[in-house]
Amino acid sequence: MSSNSIFPRKADIFHKDMADVREIIGRPSLDTFYQVTFSFGKWQRWLESDDLGESIVFDPAISGHSRVQGRDFMQKMSLMCAEAEIPGTSFQSTLAVGHHQGIQEEFPYLRTFPPLNLTFYCDLDHVIIEVLESWMTYINPITTNKRDLNAYGRFNYPDDYKETIHLTKFERDTFEASLPLDQNPTTKLMTYEFVNIWPQNMTSMRVAYGDSNVLRCSVQFAYDRFFTDFNYTDTNQAIAADAFSLLNSKEQNRRYGVKNSLESTYPDGSFGIGSKSTNKVSRHKTGHSSQYKKKRRGTAFQ
Repeated sequence: MSSNSIFPRKADIFHKDMADVREIIGRPSLDTFYQVTFSFGKWQRWLESDDLGESIVFDPAISGHSRVQGRDFMQKMSLMCAEAEIPGTSFQSTLAVGHHQGIQEEFPYLRTFPPLNLTFYCDLDHVIIEVLESWMTYINPITTNKRDLNAYGRFNYPDDYKETIHLTKFERDTFEASLPLDQNPTTKLMTYEFVNIWPQNMTSMRVAYGDSNVLRCSVQFAYDRFFTDFNYTDTNQAIAADAFSLLNSKEQNRRYGVKNSLESTYPDGSFGIGSKSTNKVSRHKTGHSSQYKKKRRGTAFQ
């Protein structure tokens, strides 16, 4: 056998005691710690109706907010989401035969995403069913009288009903503020963001006499794509940074030293920069603004 072989050797096979890998196999991920966040930004369009949009959005001025128990409908849907799926992905491939003599190769040309399946516990106020049904009705509404024999429907524009949903996976120790030094640090968050998602299929819900069970509503969502973010502690936000803040600490200290040396060389107020010129300008502007306000007060009641 050649010395350059990459086949595993005896030293590569794990044969030690299980106590040596206790920290690895003793921290599995549990499937009961997750949250689906409905980051809707266009619900005012597809949820508008006689009283639906007002009755399920929490507003102290609206008497119907009791349907969501002091929360908005997106938070209620998040809490009532009983089952979710971390999606997989696949590639559509094509064969290349004969590019190399006697070799058949396969290459990907399109990445496809499976649908997202969510299951909800139906609430006593039927908010979950009402939101999903209103969303699907807005996609293809009946434009004429619903009871007319020649009624027809037209599809709305996708930009008006496609939304965003986040699926976040966390663990049991994610929200622990501090752990002993001999334990592993707390785990962080993993989130999937589904872009341009919309309900494709809402399954039937069986009701029957007999033993009572919690009513469940299963919905299949279609979307354009998803992207992920792993091992982060909090919401990632874009920071508006200038060129100075992008420098490292040594470079910033050097720039500060140059700035201080220039301020000690030139007197205050030189080149229109300094407390003297700035205060003069500010006093000048303040005087004009106060005179303008006095004129407005004098003319308003004439």
